[in-house]
Amino acid sequence: MRFTYPLLQNAKRRSKPYKIRDRDSMYLRVSVPGSKVWKFDYRLDGKDCSYTPGRFPDVSIADARELRNAAAKLVASGIHPKAHEKQLQQQTVAHQKNTLWSVCGKWLNDNRANWTAYYHGQATRFLTRYVKGSSLGETPVRDITVAHVYDLMQSIAKRKALAQDERKAEGAPHIAIRLRQHLDAIFRRAIISGRVDANPVAALKPSDVVTLPPTRHNRALEADELKHVMEALSVTGTQRTRLAAHLLLLT
Repeated sequence: MRFTYPLLQNAKRRSKPYKIRDRDSMYLRVSVPGSKVWKFDYRLDGKDCSYTPGRFPDVSIADARELRNAAAKLVASGIHPKAHEKQLQQQTVAHQKNTLWSVCGKWLNDNRANWTAYYHGQATRFLTRYVKGSSLGETPVRDITVAHVYDLMQSIAKRKALAQDERKAEGAPHIAIRLRQHLDAIFRRAIISGRVDANPVAALKPSDVVTLPPTRHNRALEADELKHVMEALSVTGTQRTRLAAHLLLLT
């Protein structure tokens, strides 16, 4: 009997479970409640075993055959398909826990109570934009090299179009240096936790990454401008602020 979608779709439940067979040791098992599950029987290590590729119709006939063929290759190599799936799932979980972004996220969470809300928010925004939003975010932290960090810093430092919060942070070069500081702390924490053996950020000095623009100091206020400042201080701010400003002017 050859599998067809109408045949399997119209298969009715019975008083006992039954099998609809086609070929290649694969069949559809119809349970008493009416659920339909793909099955692949094989023998390994002297035992009769069964592997479940999935449910019908969630797993189509063609997909079930592909899964069966892949399982048969594993069996031929002496590997149980279910054990192989479990190993892949464990590897996926381990990978997700050790990507650069996952390590960044843990670092942000661990420091939440130690920082002000503003500083934590700024660090979160920068890391989210430049790490999570890049291919480095999904890269295992152990695979990050000095070249990766350098390229990231350079791409930030040379940006011409700046977002609003970047303007407030005095431009992209300063953000590149701030992000380098964050990544340096993150990799030092990763060394402590055993995720990496070396800190690729430590090899980069800020001067190796960016050239900061010359500092521009604000000009001194003229006498009439200073008068307006004093008048404004008399009607705004707290008394402590006013006293501090007067003390600064006198000293």
